Amino acid sequence: LKTILKFLEVIIAAVLQNKSPTSLSTYIQMSSAEGDVIRKAFLIKVSEDTEVSGLRKSIRDGKKRFAHIDEEDLILWKVNIPTHGKDLGTVIISKNNSEVWSCLHSKMLVFVEPEHFSDKEPINKNIRIIMQLPTTTGKRKLEDSGKESGNRSKKKGKQTYPTESEEGRDSLMVISSKRLKWITKFVENNQISLLRSPPSSGTSTLGQVLRDYFESLDYDSIYISLAGISSTQAIYDEGLFDNFWRNKVGFTWTEISKCKKVIYVFIDEIQIIYGNGAPFFWGRVKDLLSSESNIQNIRIVLLGTYHPTLDPQMTPVDLHTLGLNALLLTWEEVHQLIIIYIQRHATLGSPNFNIPEPVQKAIFNLTGGHPGLCRFILTALRNQFRENGKTVEMLRYLASSYLRDGITATARAFHWIRGWNLTNDESEFIRKKLIFYQTSNPFPADCISYPVTKKFIKLGLFSTIDSNEQIQFSAPIMRVILSQRLFTSPVNFGSLPAKTFDEFLMRTIERMNPSKLSESFGKGYAETYGNLGNNLSWQMEWYRTATTVVPEGTSISADVGAVFGSAGFLNFYVNGELCWGIELIREGDRLKKHAERFEQGGEYANIPLKDWAIIDFRHYTKQIRELKPNFWYVLYMDNYEKVTIKRQGYKDKLLVLQGDNM
Repeated sequence: LKTILKFLEVIIAAVLQNKSPTSLSTYIQMSSAEGDVIRKAFLIKVSEDTEVSGLRKSIRDGKKRFAHIDEEDLILWKVNIPTHGKDLGTVIISKNNSEVWSCLHSKMLVFVEPEHFSDKEPINKNIRIIMQLPTTTGKRKLEDSGKESGNRSKKKGKQTYPTESEEGRDSLMVISSKRLKWITKFVENNQISLLRSPPSSGTSTLGQVLRDYFESLDYDSIYISLAGISSTQAIYDEGLFDNFWRNKVGFTWTEISKCKKVIYVFIDEIQIIYGNGAPFFWGRVKDLLSSESNIQNIRIVLLGTYHPTLDPQMTPVDLHTLGLNALLLTWEEVHQLIIIYIQRHATLGSPNFNIPEPVQKAIFNLTGGHPGLCRFILTALRNQFRENGKTVEMLRYLASSYLRDGITATARAFHWIRGWNLTNDESEFIRKKLIFYQTSNPFPADCISYPVTKKFIKLGLFSTIDSNEQIQFSAPIMRVILSQRLFTSPVNFGSLPAKTFDEFLMRTIERMNPSKLSESFGKGYAETYGNLGNNLSWQMEWYRTATTVVPEGTSISADVGAVFGSAGFLNFYVNGELCWGIELIREGDRLKKHAERFEQGGEYANIPLKDWAIIDFRHYTKQIRELKPNFWYVLYMDNYEKVTIKRQGYKDKLLVLQGDNM
């Protein structure tokens, strides 16, 4: 068979209509709608050696109607859809990439994949490939309630979304049918609602997706961003405000708000008119929410970075809200985003670029599914590993200072950290949240008891969950970066890089600050926070001093377990070629359990470690039954000024802590 040139006839379905199905049955339906994918299907020959890039090129070059499309923008899906007995007008419809993937049981064609078309598969009239064209925005059909249906808004024609964009919808956008269904149900059940979420979390993208969704159901639907009226007189002048709307969408806000037909309106950057801005707008919103309003068919979704109650001059409306959780990608969505990203860049100079699954999971763990940070890390990985990057090398990069520095310097989600100056009270507030809330679960911090919370929510450091009394860090990596900023020493502290693992541990302990330890473990502190606070305070003081002695060319990171797909959170990791791991415990707590984490098959088995140690800080009166390998027993005195280090195979060493003198 290898000597025979084999060709397979593959039917290409030319169009994926942007409709909005809710079940598999709606994907393959009898219809005469535009598209006619079976009637317009065509044959193309491919050999068993055909690469996906060559298949794209053959499709584009073979049909004039595709000549204007860049071949890398064509997304190909392998399917097997029978056409026997089907009407020639059958249309296959889908909202997005994840719909095709999950509901049609299809697989995206990436790289060189000739095995998709085996000679064992019979040639038939089944649709074997769906070609997805670049998404378009569709028509705008808003009707004024006082006009006949034939009087449409201004048409600007179809606009193709960009292939890749830092703001708004593009071809990389992924949203599952389950998440979209949940959000659209919320929109339909609330006449006026608010989606508030930090910058770069995908608020604008979701607004455009919702606009397209309801439009595809043949409803009037509008998306508008108020960014263009920031710092202009239009915020206070109703005439100018209406003119802004007319220029953007063809109708004024006044006309839209009086529309009696079903209409969906998505207003982005709404925080621009919080407080005393656009009183005529908020007055109309309040009227619409009134039980006496005769306008019941309008649905308005306000999209902003925070809730209006956080503004000094509170906006006089009560809104049902969604938060960051509505925008966070699930693991399945992150996985699909990465597949699409790899395919996209395979044709843009990175044919050998790939992201192994352990790295994909690390991206999800670091970002928590935050869309903007997922995109940023994907770009960073591509820039760093264009050619066959190894899994371990990629994971080390994700745990490195290079990624942290890149994120804080350029990622929009971290715009607040550049030139960031905190008061002592603000620093202490964040430190306590980092120490006492170690998981990604939300924590209480109402704005009345903690006024500083308002500032951090508006910046995007925190995000609200369900109500303004529950908040969380906007992404797991935000915790990592904040810990590095707030618990490490300044550059001018006086660094003394170590050269060996033992030297690194010894100098780190020696540089710890007795007065800080004493202050942390004072009566009031211990009574308030108990052993948890004590354990974490030792860790953060150790982290601070470790940054001053870490070897040159490396950095130390905290809680990197998630990066390497570990079930546990290794306290500290020194990257580069060293691969050092350090776990800290107190008073001999669960020694055996901590040791088992480092064993083969343990929780840290996936973390590349060349040297590791467990440091047990315990009071000098607490007996040590047996010295174990890889354990450092650090016995401290009541005033924390001196410690004795005990190790298996070494003489005891007395250290005077020098932190107060440095």
